[in-house]
Amino acid sequence: MALGILIFVVLYGFGNGLINTFNEFFEDDATNTFFVFPGRTSKPYKGYKSNRQIEFDNSDIADIEESFPLFVEYISPRVDRSGMVKYKNESNNYTTRGVSESYQFAEKTLIMKGRYLNQEDIKDKAKYAVIGRLVEQDLFNNENALGKYIDITGSAFKVIGVFQDEAGDDEERRIYIPYTTRQLIEKNTDKINQIVIGFKPEIGYAGAMTFERKLGEFLREKKFIDPNDQRGFFIRNVADQLKQNQQFAGVLQIIVAFVAFGTIIAGIIGISNIMVFVVKERTKEIGIRKALGATPKSVISTILLESVFITTISGIVGMIRELPC
Repeated sequence: MALGILIFVVLYGFGNGLINTFNEFFEDDATNTFFVFPGRTSKPYKGYKSNRQIEFDNSDIADIEESFPLFVEYISPRVDRSGMVKYKNESNNYTTRGVSESYQFAEKTLIMKGRYLNQEDIKDKAKYAVIGRLVEQDLFNNENALGKYIDITGSAFKVIGVFQDEAGDDEERRIYIPYTTRQLIEKNTDKINQIVIGFKPEIGYAGAMTFERKLGEFLREKKFIDPNDQRGFFIRNVADQLKQNQQFAGVLQIIVAFVAFGTIIAGIIGISNIMVFVVKERTKEIGIRKALGATPKSVISTILLESVFITTISGIVGMIRELPC
């Protein structure tokens, strides 16, 4: 019985731990978010050949905002580049991410010093940088990074903020700059790598799924992609992924609980068999007690009391074994 309780506690705790892990995995980013990635078409459509590389540009941002005002809470382009970043004699390779001011909400970025990018920085194509906590440690040691200039692949950027991120070291070794500045450096292009869309939380899960479908139809029509082509672009719906993972974890927890409960039932049956054997071994004792005037009720109560006592002690032992040292 002790082993049955121990297995139940372990397996049920495993199920709860799995759900908590899924929740923590998604907690570092906003869950009301779409990440839209360009791909390659797999089918010809309206005179365009298959295997065509789809590209996003600034007009897509404006068109999505204009077409879905009831769904969109914020939207940001994203342009990722990796390169050498230097400050005085220190240097290292970091991911530089060109974004708008609203990207802070998608990543839940926490500003430790200074400020994040704002609309004026985007409009003016300012050479400002918001660096991760670990970037400051790597390049500046104990020096305050605010107001200093760093060299990002040959261009000087002024550090206006230092951020931290609950996602860990990888996130805190990134640098955010205005996406317009990144486009200016790259021969004044208007191309972007990804589109990050935050939908209004009040539309709920059903509204998010409707928005995803309508957004897919809109992009396929604008980019001349076959309606049945699933490779022209990809939409990562964080809310849908979270719900699916939670459902999976919930089903797994039910299965685990069923197995654990079965183990306890097996323990109960084992105790019952032991008590039957005990009763048979104590036939003479029970006969003497009945001869002395013991009622059937008192005899049964004694046997049940012994079984409950054994079960209780075993259960306590099983739970104590699971407690941390």
